[in-house]
Amino acid sequence: MKKTESIHSLPVLLAIVFAVTLYRYYMLIQASGVIDLYADEAYYWGWARHFDFGYYSKPPMVAWLIMIGTSLFGDTFVGIKIMSLFVYLFTTINIYFLAKELFDEETAFFSALAFFTLPAVWLSSLIISTDVPFLFFWSLGMLFFVKAIRSDRWRDWIVTGVAGGGGLLSKYTMIIFLVSALAYLALSPRYRHHLTNPKLYGAMGLAALLFSPNLWWNYTHEFVSFKHTSRDNAHITGIHFHVGKMLEFLGSQFGVFGPVLFGWLLAILPRYRTLRNDESFKLLWWFIVPMFGLILVVSLLSRAFANWSAPMYVASTLLVVAWLLRRHYRKWLYAAIAVNVLFGVAFYHLHDITRFLGIELTKKTDPYRRVLGWKTLGEAVERILKAHPGAKLLSDDRKEMAELLFYTHTSPENAVKWNPAHTLRDHYELTTDMRNHLGEDFIYVTHRKKVDSVLERFESAEKVTTIEIPLYKDYTMVFDVYYLKHFKGYR
Repeated sequence: MKKTESIHSLPVLLAIVFAVTLYRYYMLIQASGVIDLYADEAYYWGWARHFDFGYYSKPPMVAWLIMIGTSLFGDTFVGIKIMSLFVYLFTTINIYFLAKELFDEETAFFSALAFFTLPAVWLSSLIISTDVPFLFFWSLGMLFFVKAIRSDRWRDWIVTGVAGGGGLLSKYTMIIFLVSALAYLALSPRYRHHLTNPKLYGAMGLAALLFSPNLWWNYTHEFVSFKHTSRDNAHITGIHFHVGKMLEFLGSQFGVFGPVLFGWLLAILPRYRTLRNDESFKLLWWFIVPMFGLILVVSLLSRAFANWSAPMYVASTLLVVAWLLRRHYRKWLYAAIAVNVLFGVAFYHLHDITRFLGIELTKKTDPYRRVLGWKTLGEAVERILKAHPGAKLLSDDRKEMAELLFYTHTSPENAVKWNPAHTLRDHYELTTDMRNHLGEDFIYVTHRKKVDSVLERFESAEKVTTIEIPLYKDYTMVFDVYYLKHFKGYR
């Protein structure tokens, strides 16, 4: 018995987690010379160049994390991404203590290990995104919410409120945490009395207070973040059913949560009548279903990306692990973790594996296709900018502009987004305006072929070059570069 407890102890877990983190750090260093920044990472890095309480499409936490990372490692590939590794360490520890609070040490050990080896975490550990801090605050909030309803200590309610505020500053869907918590309390005879507990509302007030700077930022910026979330993310324009999109979303969950774990989750969730007899299982169920149900509805009415369900991974991991352990289905649990580890390692070494096997990847088969070629493009454009001193960078695409700003080492003051319709669809349209640059010269980089409407708004336009970057046998990145002199105005 003592041997089993020692194997499933926190020190053993931390040893495994630190070893895997070192491996992931090594892979991050190796990747810096092979792949480029994902467009959204470059986009967030642009935000992080100046401190604020809000940015165009997201709350500020992801930019703040990048600020910390770049202050330690510089404005580099590693510096931008590095905080993901550190944050996932603490998220995993949160999950360990949450599972220990709800169940026992063995369940805590395997829940933390299962979470840390989810395919989504393998991928997200090397990417800086809003999900990184979001999962940390969600797991922290769940841990101290459980502590608070059991102890009713002010300390636990305060940390729950801090986690709620931090979550809202990471991703607006943190509001679903409140829905889950209130639904569980309403249906729990043991803890329903907390619905009249002033400490609960004190925690909610603290979360709102911490979130208020972002709310004020939105108020002073036409609520642009909320408009983007409702318009561009959910993109629901009417009652139209897209069963195929919903099935596509469900299929993606087998990939991000792992085929074995997600298969068991789908088998367990319908058994609410059984689960509700155990307070821990019932709580976990309510921290899964509201988010899962919402995303399923969105995917049916419009579309949903695989990572939108990220916060349910916390409770889902605990639910499946505890269920399998209680029924002595250890082989399923071991298989689930093993499959996910194999997936993660194979993903990290995909290019090495395909080269060894003699498999030629294409644009359709290479998951890294969106992070290739940007450094090469940036270096070429940077040489052109240096050859035309005084000319500013001009782009007509958000993702391309983000990548170019990073890889040409151009300051935001020397780059402008082409926006003749004066729309407000991204950070660059919010912060730049060609109307403030009358009479100035630009280096215009575009993948568009029909650009006459742009060129005619300058006194002269000279095509400098066409940059071709062959990536696969079936795809070559192609960009035309123009030297545009003396902007006359949009009309």
